[in-house]
Amino acid sequence: MTRSLSKIDERAARLFVSIVETEEARIAGAVLSDYHAASAVPLIGAGLLVPDGPVPAATSLTDHDDEPVRLEWLPEHQAYGYFSPAAGWVTVEENRLQVYRIDSLAFLQRVAARLDLPVKARPAERISRILWELGDVRLPSRGGRVPVWFARRLTNRDVWRQVVAYLRGRPPVDFRVVVTTSAIHGLAEAELSRHQIIALDDLVDHSARLIIEPTYLAAQLKTGAASRAADPVRHAAGFRHVWLGEREFKFSGDKRRQIVEYLFNAWEDGMESVSTEVMFADLEFKSSSRMRDIFKDHEDWRDLIEATGGSCRLRIRELLQDQIIHTA
Repeated sequence: MTRSLSKIDERAARLFVSIVETEEARIAGAVLSDYHAASAVPLIGAGLLVPDGPVPAATSLTDHDDEPVRLEWLPEHQAYGYFSPAAGWVTVEENRLQVYRIDSLAFLQRVAARLDLPVKARPAERISRILWELGDVRLPSRGGRVPVWFARRLTNRDVWRQVVAYLRGRPPVDFRVVVTTSAIHGLAEAELSRHQIIALDDLVDHSARLIIEPTYLAAQLKTGAASRAADPVRHAAGFRHVWLGEREFKFSGDKRRQIVEYLFNAWEDGMESVSTEVMFADLEFKSSSRMRDIFKDHEDWRDLIEATGGSCRLRIRELLQDQIIHTA
């Protein structure tokens, strides 16, 4: 078994994720030694936790209870230590002084080890120590490749704003997956059109922690080809195509597809119609935007979208009923 695929149990994986989600993504060697000794071994062995330099201070192990003491280097001992009135010179083990940090590259290579990525694909950092692009992944039972990214600390409000701003400024052609070690409950995913945020723990084969299982990722996807061909109302990835029975509508242009997606989601949530003004605000369009301008030159958009009296909706019910009448 290669180093990147070495076995890591649930407890070690949980510890590692908790370190990933801290601001500095570091942990003191003394903490590992005192509380997580068994879990630290496979994480260090897999190269996921690496030394980040010693700290010349420690907690007294003898007569000062839990008080911090400053350490000195003693050449004859070739070690750090301190003088205790009760015990004399006390040597502190090197591993207790060490600070460990996550090796982001080793971690992301492990995460993506089973994914079918282009040969030259490598994790690319997009926001320093926060967001990485893993690459376009080919998944079972899906035609095109799926862009997969990784993010951490999404529950931090400032980090979330940074990630949303970055991804919005670089919208995907169809849709994008963001895998994260953060808790996803409560994240405002609606702020990221055509993105799906998935917890890493929902994607791993529990016999090999911290590694995405491609079949699990394919099963989790809600966007694009997740709309089944047998459904009378379905869409292609990124809402480039929408089908209602035998009727197909095609949409180019980012704003057009965002509107169709917004109205489709509203329909799925049981909303008969939505305020056009509110929709534009949610999508961050200019307040002066007008539906007829956005869909200018689209020959049949009014067949699918009804926009009257300051509200709009998809004419799904009418279109399906028309097809039933014509085929009766």
